[in-house]
Amino acid sequence: MKTHTLIIMLFALLSAPLQASTLLGIYAGGGSIDFDTSGTFRDLNDNGTTIDLEEDLNLSGDAGTYWYIGIEHGIPILPNLKVARTEMEQSSASRLSRNIVFDGVIFPAGSQVMNELDLSHLDLTLYYEVLDNWLNLDLGITARKFDGGIQSQATYFNTRVTAVLDMEFTTPLLYAKGQIDLPLSGLYVAGDINWAGYDGTNFYDLWAKVGYLFKFGLGLEVGYRKMQLDADDIEDLEADVTMDGNYAAVVFSF
Repeated sequence: MKTHTLIIMLFALLSAPLQASTLLGIYAGGGSIDFDTSGTFRDLNDNGTTIDLEEDLNLSGDAGTYWYIGIEHGIPILPNLKVARTEMEQSSASRLSRNIVFDGVIFPAGSQVMNELDLSHLDLTLYYEVLDNWLNLDLGITARKFDGGIQSQATYFNTRVTAVLDMEFTTPLLYAKGQIDLPLSGLYVAGDINWAGYDGTNFYDLWAKVGYLFKFGLGLEVGYRKMQLDADDIEDLEADVTMDGNYAAVVFSF
């Protein structure tokens, strides 16, 4: 993302009417996501084929996990901190109905191919509480580090070939979270989003959730997550990929 855009975003956040009613708070959570995978990708380095994750590689989804921990404080000028980790890995076997080219490797039609997709990532989010009462609003910036990729292997003519497309990069994202606490009930509804759009790339990660928090701080949460990447060229990758599904989590707030 261009430098002047980041400066404008930071200035806007620092200029907002920040609330500081929380002296010190710690919250955490973790759970499981059942996600579906769809879309296409192409390796731009070697004039690769546009490959369909479902039809060509039989990568249609699996179960993943995630956790997060956050710290909030009452110092208005300093941002609050949230760290989150998501594991999104899946593997498959497919028999190709056509020739594909991936990482400079030609996989001919009829090949039995073993595939792995890893979109795991680590988030570091700095944010401010713009509203902090029954209606909560947080605004900030996330640095997301992907550390996975796509790999395919096949054996033909007594030779094993392997194609790898690494997805190891860090990208800045705008962050926003809204939450409504239903009075005297422990129930809440919430949604948050990470988003970036620049240089032919549009990416968002959306969560919608409903939860119940008991008086002693432990709670349960269920919801829906959708992650969409539409990129013309990011780390030599052209992609239009969606991962979405339902999740359930245990949450804690102190």
